Amino acid sequence: MKLLLVDDDPIFRLGFCTALAQETDWAIAAEPFDNIFGQTNKPTADIILCEPSWQGDENWLRYRELQQIYADIPVVLFTSQLDTERLTQAKQDGIQGYFPKGTAIATIITTLEQIVAGEIVWSQRPQIKKQNILTNLRRRSLGDIYRTLDNVEQYLNQKDVAALNRLVGEGRRRELQAAAWVIRQLLPQASLSIQPLNPPQIDLEPSDSMQIVPLENLGLATTNSRWQTLLEKVYFKLNRNLLNATGNTLETDILSIDKKRELYYIILQQLTQTLNDPQWKIIEIEAFQKYQERSLRSTWRLSTQEFISRYAPDEDSRSEDFMKLLNREAIAILETNLRAAPYTLELFQYLLLEKPLIIDNVEYRLEAQEAIRRSQLILENLLIQLSNSVMQFLLNTFSESEIFKHNLYNKKIRSSREIARFRNELSWQYRREKYWLEPKAIFESQYSLLQFSTAGLVRTSIYAPRHEDLATLEGFAWGVTMILELRDALAPRVRALVAWLGKIVVYVLTNVVGRALGLIARGIADGVGTSWQQVKKRSLYR
Repeated sequence: MKLLLVDDDPIFRLGFCTALAQETDWAIAAEPFDNIFGQTNKPTADIILCEPSWQGDENWLRYRELQQIYADIPVVLFTSQLDTERLTQAKQDGIQGYFPKGTAIATIITTLEQIVAGEIVWSQRPQIKKQNILTNLRRRSLGDIYRTLDNVEQYLNQKDVAALNRLVGEGRRRELQAAAWVIRQLLPQASLSIQPLNPPQIDLEPSDSMQIVPLENLGLATTNSRWQTLLEKVYFKLNRNLLNATGNTLETDILSIDKKRELYYIILQQLTQTLNDPQWKIIEIEAFQKYQERSLRSTWRLSTQEFISRYAPDEDSRSEDFMKLLNREAIAILETNLRAAPYTLELFQYLLLEKPLIIDNVEYRLEAQEAIRRSQLILENLLIQLSNSVMQFLLNTFSESEIFKHNLYNKKIRSSREIARFRNELSWQYRREKYWLEPKAIFESQYSLLQFSTAGLVRTSIYAPRHEDLATLEGFAWGVTMILELRDALAPRVRALVAWLGKIVVYVLTNVVGRALGLIARGIADGVGTSWQQVKKRSLYR
């Protein structure tokens, strides 16, 4: 059976499809409303689930457009907007089913199969516990706080901030951090339950209860408080601008913004599952690094499988041949891309072993804001590098696949010429990174990390001792460091020589050439004056 989920909430699309794919072998497609309305080739489906009012009540009747596009396909409401008047109106419009968001997956599967078989199934309006209100309040409040906190952080990172303004800004930052801590303590994430009534009459007796599926069960929850804090911060950043503002080409630039965001969500979900692995509690300290490296490879592999299978159901992403290809490519791709994601081991130790982070040779306690900011930077860079690795594999393997061109790629990069140009630009970027930027960063004791900001994806540099990397450089990379050292050695002398020659030129021009020109000009002026006097005398004698 082919299911189409139409919902503007990207995180719910990801979580619901993941949960449903684990229970069924259905072909599942998930798109926002604008994509469905704007596409020429509409995805096929046997049944459609839609949430028309996620972005506001004014969009409630968008399900009617779906009914016009898919006239012969049953449309089912899957929404949190539960007032009886609207549900009655939807039923009169020919909607063939309804159940509230949060209904158990098993119930959803059974309900959809009944509707495809020709039945009309409606779940009555549930009685939602107050816990639901508190959960929504928690999410909205933390979102507002983190957005304001990011603006304050960017203001404080400016170099020309006055001392008084900096003190006020730091006080504002402490207030926001304290407010976020209070909200996390008083309004914790928790599952919700609902008590539905039998469909479809209003005055029917209560039936069996249904358990709502909380966001935690969709793969984005953890008992690790530090990881939960980082998860929330990064999650809210992912809902903002994701354009590439680095000035360099990234693999994910070929994706549309929605697909790029969804890929980040998939990897974030896999990282959460990795950190929730109970094996971390029993593993020996000596084996921690090896297990962490293996876990990152597994995270990349599972994320790649999930992303490909979501948009190319005809590709068997779990077949033996595909797994061999995936494992073979993983060795080469991850060796390069994870080198651009430093301090991942320290991040895992910080989150799982409660080991303090060392920043600029200073050890910070676990709750220190410097440690939280640095761990968030490491996580964001790891997330971006893993997503680049996924897209590198996809470009190397399925670059000309029409399925991916239509479902994933930016509309401006769909022709074979544009894809070839994009891949050539990436190839040039790889060489520039390998032969110039990376040796330069090693020599300057820096790491260049990618992170999310209000401007989009940006680069930031951090100090890091890299003596071991410098000692292993050879060939052209070593030559680059020699060129830089030679330039540093000669540049001051050359500048001094140029300045000295400049002074000589200025002296010659002002004191020699200038005076000579002045004498010439004076002679000309005297000659002109003399001639004028003679002409004047002649005119008087006449």
